[in-house]
Amino acid sequence: MISSSAGSLKPAPHSAASQHSPWGSVAEAACLAFGLAALAWLIVVTLRMLVSPAPQEMREGALVLTTLALLDGRNPYAVGEATGAANLYGILYPLLVTPAALVFGPGLATHRIVAALGILAATVIVWQSARRAGAAAVPALLAALLTLAGWLYWVGPTVRPDGVGLACLIGALAVAAPDPGSPRRFAFAVALSLAGFAAKIYFAGGMMIVAAFVFLFVGWRRGIVFGLASLAALVLWAGLLALTMPVWASLVLGANLGATSYEVGHLLRQGLDWLVFSLPIIAAGVAAVIVLPRARWGGEAGFWAFAAVCGLAVLLASLGGHGGAHMTYFFHLLTPPLAIAIVAAARGHAAVTRALVLALPPAVLLNAHWFVYDPGRFAPAEARFAIAGALIAEARAPLVTTEFAALAALAGHVPVETGHSEYALGPEGREATREAIAAALLQRRYDLVIVNRNNGGLVHARDVEAAGYRRVAEMPVDLVWAMQAWGADVWRPPPD
Repeated sequence: MISSSAGSLKPAPHSAASQHSPWGSVAEAACLAFGLAALAWLIVVTLRMLVSPAPQEMREGALVLTTLALLDGRNPYAVGEATGAANLYGILYPLLVTPAALVFGPGLATHRIVAALGILAATVIVWQSARRAGAAAVPALLAALLTLAGWLYWVGPTVRPDGVGLACLIGALAVAAPDPGSPRRFAFAVALSLAGFAAKIYFAGGMMIVAAFVFLFVGWRRGIVFGLASLAALVLWAGLLALTMPVWASLVLGANLGATSYEVGHLLRQGLDWLVFSLPIIAAGVAAVIVLPRARWGGEAGFWAFAAVCGLAVLLASLGGHGGAHMTYFFHLLTPPLAIAIVAAARGHAAVTRALVLALPPAVLLNAHWFVYDPGRFAPAEARFAIAGALIAEARAPLVTTEFAALAALAGHVPVETGHSEYALGPEGREATREAIAAALLQRRYDLVIVNRNNGGLVHARDVEAAGYRRVAEMPVDLVWAMQAWGADVWRPPPD
């Protein structure tokens, strides 16, 4: 589109440069190839992880138990089910897994593939949003791929609802971006935000961002209406969830809203790591601020920039200092809208594209130490988990710590530690449960115990040893994707 204020159909002096392709120089082509090769390797390792039968992070067992409850026709948030079958995230992700589990079984791979499809959908939405907002093809592709790299690198499609929630959050923003003041578009944004809320509560933020944008930049009356409509919809939706799932409010809302810890040092550490990982986006953003006229930041680019500011505000006010997964919230709330805003405002400007491309190799090299390079690490870990799984399947009453919870669930047992049950119980409940487990150990009610040596959850190795159980084997734990490893042991009750 040619601006009517241009006064002439002749292209502006910088237009030719702005169409510069990163393939125009050997250095830029090499940097782009290097970055894409690194991403390709990340995807290869991700695919290897998707099909792994071994646990990859400490929360997977809780989601598997929720899916199994749904497959059995049970309400995982019913009274009496909560600490065993429920999870602290929400119901949407296990609901989406359930049809696939009916066909392919409820194994870890089925759960992870559904999570991966959510991440893929979110990545496509980032690409489409950037292109629709005016970004050139190569910068839009890089914005989507760099966003994907953050999601894969720091969270990954493990058994968790992040991919599904991301698709809802970014979808809500994307549907509103072309015309945020449109009631019809806002209605779709609300629907997607409510779905995101059922996956993980902060993914409901899309509709709030739209309402705030409309209030500030479209019309304050309509913005107030949108804001009140968002709150009303959220309250009604939460009420419906609580009505159909009696323990949902106390478990999901209670545990998440009650986790209000904030550590400035954690915020600063995450922020620095995010800046290093996001070096290409930051470099492009700096170039964009320097070379682009202010008018470029209007329209959809301005909407996405505002969404990025909102994400940053939430991180500074709350989630950035919360001790959750490292940088997860940064890559969910800040990276996608920021990347879209920058490449949309640039519209293929050569300086911005060049900064984006040239920063790829330094970013890869500076972050390489965080990641698992060798897919060969999976096989030894899987072999050890396979031994543990076989022992659990043969046991009558096994007791395991969180990293083995998914294996116990898939073998038909309900583990005491699920990765979420510890948080659902509260401090007094945790202590009472630990004492009950210690008493059951003294009564020899468990015929198999596989426990880590951390003594940090509900099942403590020192309680097992104090009860007279015999250590019969070591069971080293390697959560390859999470880059976590520690020692565990197999215990048996003493002979009568």
